[in-house]
Amino acid sequence: MEMAKKGINVKDLAKELGITSRDIVSRCRAEGFPVQNSITRLTPEVERNVRAWFPPIGTPKKPITDIA
Repeated sequence: MEMAKKGINVKDLAKELGITSRDIVSRCRAEGFPVQNSITRLTPEVERNVRAWFPPIGTPKKPITDIA
């Protein structure tokens, strides 16, 4: 039986979001998620939380609505 692959690892997600791996590891630990280091693979649930905590640099906080 093949094990299901977990999601992205911390260092790759940090690079994608423009933050440090340490930022992700620290926040995950503070929130009680079992993240050990930058090569830890994140579950989809933890990945969703991290993306919510750290939106990519340059992403507006609120959606822009059409003025027209």
